[in-house]
Amino acid sequence: MKLSGILLITMLLGILNGYADKGNKKLTREGYKLDTVSEKDLLKWKAFGQGIKAINHGQLIISEKQGSKGYMLVSPASYNKDVVMSFDVMSLNPATVLIVEMFASNKNGGQLEFPEGYDGNLKFLFNELDMYMIAFHNAAHNKPGPFIRKFPEPGMEPLAMAKKHALNTGVFHRVELERKGNIIWLKVDGKKKVVATDSGQLLAGKMILRIRGTAQEHASCIIRNMQIYSN
Repeated sequence: MKLSGILLITMLLGILNGYADKGNKKLTREGYKLDTVSEKDLLKWKAFGQGIKAINHGQLIISEKQGSKGYMLVSPASYNKDVVMSFDVMSLNPATVLIVEMFASNKNGGQLEFPEGYDGNLKFLFNELDMYMIAFHNAAHNKPGPFIRKFPEPGMEPLAMAKKHALNTGVFHRVELERKGNIIWLKVDGKKKVVATDSGQLLAGKMILRIRGTAQEHASCIIRNMQIYSN
């Protein structure tokens, strides 16, 4: 009886330790560390440009305001090597363009700093940063589908571009952006939509969530259930 009791206690402790591990960002997904980014966490990401961020019904709402040149949230953490960033997103109007800049950093520095009073304009990002630019809801900008660009070179010429659009306005989609080795790809609802190869891959940088409207219409979207795997 004593031996059985000891075995039972040992098994229970093992189970409890397993649950504790899940809450401590242990290595998962083939050696990756998982960071679960809550909506409250996203509120703490530094914002640039004219816009608002707020939690509504347990979801993060981000929207441009009058005079916006683009509104964006920048991750507090930097990432290198292989990364998977995934989240649910809903565009709230057809004019919204949704973009993630991955591994964004100041040229040759590895850090990411913005000038005082930076207003969220794209010109600074294009001219001053190393980054991958992945646009995945961009019909309003007259593009045939999602694309992956790299800055500073080749710049505006995409590394890869899809031939059809993958996201619908007013519907939640699961978006997954991954860099593994020299391959970068975008998945929507579990299906690969665009894949690029970069032989001179960027080494380290932060993640940027960016929205931009079209003409006189302001961008707005909902984001929830974000996870970032890294190693």
